[in-house]
Amino acid sequence: MAEEFFKGKKVLITGASGFIGSHMVQRMAKENANVCALARESSDLWRIEDVIEEIDVRNIDLRDQEALVTYVNQIKPDFIFHFGAYGVDARQKDYHVAVNSNITGTMNLINAVAETGCEKFINTGSCAEYGNKTAIIQERDELCPLSIYGSTKAASVIIAHQIAHEKDIDIITLRSFGVFGENEGSHKFFPNLILSILRNIDINLTLCEQYRDYCYIENIIDGFVLAAKNKTVKNGIFNIGSGVVHKMKVLVDIVFKNLNAQSKPNYGAVPYRENEMWKQQPDIKKIQNVLGWEPQIGLEEGIIRTIDWYKNNLHKYENTGR
Repeated sequence: MAEEFFKGKKVLITGASGFIGSHMVQRMAKENANVCALARESSDLWRIEDVIEEIDVRNIDLRDQEALVTYVNQIKPDFIFHFGAYGVDARQKDYHVAVNSNITGTMNLINAVAETGCEKFINTGSCAEYGNKTAIIQERDELCPLSIYGSTKAASVIIAHQIAHEKDIDIITLRSFGVFGENEGSHKFFPNLILSILRNIDINLTLCEQYRDYCYIENIIDGFVLAAKNKTVKNGIFNIGSGVVHKMKVLVDIVFKNLNAQSKPNYGAVPYRENEMWKQQPDIKKIQNVLGWEPQIGLEEGIIRTIDWYKNNLHKYENTGR
């Protein structure tokens, strides 16, 4: 049964056509919120097609300040979940677009909200802000991004919290680490692996000696929901992840085991990326203690759920470029 907290509330979700944003759209639709979703004009809305009739989708680019201000003033959202960003896909490397989308776009959004007010602005940060760390990562650690995505996300978080403080907007940023689950893009680690195995194709991989913290998408959405409901934190930043890292090779083995794969992994066939991040392990005590969040679905169960979804939705990735 859907909860009553968001029922009838106006919830604005940016990046609604993306992986995490679409899961939040689905969750808010289930909770009977009045969902207002922003997506670029070029966006493929396949991830939210089953709820498209229940929500208000607008093709507004966060860089278009006038259109954004007009729409926010029109709907006067109670809650904002800000997922819209450029560069999550490592193939997106245009510095100008990254700066304008991630920094200026976030500034445009929070300034627009400052005119109307809201109960909570939930912002999305990234582990890419921290760069490559050898120790377990705490929120107060120095930000040393190694990519334009990480740099612009770090700048956007700093600016968002500064403006929110000035304008008396309650804001929480959740810095996510590895996230996986249903309907992710085929170029990402888990979908590429699963889809290749389902198609009986051998997979070219790095040596997979990197360590990663991967947390199932529904756990992450739970964290964002708890952040929105929190009445105490007025301006806070939290890591969100499982808190446990595994070698990528271990993750590959779990997928192969649960798919009884006939294909094989070709370790070392792909070189490591330039500026590879070797180990990012978040300290999640702050989000556990302050927001009361715990991942409810474990790694292998999340992988099994993800595999089952791809088995049943393989057709969505045939000749689509998704």
